[in-house]
Amino acid sequence: MKRIIVGLILLLLVVVIGCQQAVEKPLDVEAEKAAIKAVLKAQLDAIKAHSYEGEAAVWAHTPYIVRKKVKGWDRVSDYYISLFEKAKKDPNNYQFYEATLIGADIYVNGNFASAFTTEYAEFIWEGEKVSNNRKPHKYLEKINGEWKIITLF
Repeated sequence: MKRIIVGLILLLLVVVIGCQQAVEKPLDVEAEKAAIKAVLKAQLDAIKAHSYEGEAAVWAHTPYIVRKKVKGWDRVSDYYISLFEKAKKDPNNYQFYEATLIGADIYVNGNFASAFTTEYAEFIWEGEKVSNNRKPHKYLEKINGEWKIITLF
């Protein structure tokens, strides 16, 4: 009789502990893609507005991020500060008129995503007016529930 009672108590404990475990929600890929697309658009809006704060909001502030040849948030941050200061001081040589997300193929895998984007840009760079469609590739990481850019090529 004691064995049956002990067995039932153990079984009950296993059931209670199992019920208390957090149930992982399935990933809503379409919702994640929409959130990522919003980050991609916000990054382009920040460029167009010459907004350091806008750029800082969409980038991960980690030492492992990469923007083309620049590695680490400190150096990426310095890049945007310098770029926007140049645009403010000398708009005839550095100015962004348009930066629009035309399309994005986004692939989500857990807390990481890859975005193959097509962007239209109009700007002045070193005094020369440029207008083009470009296709940067961006990687993002979900940090504390928010998507952040970690790589831009």
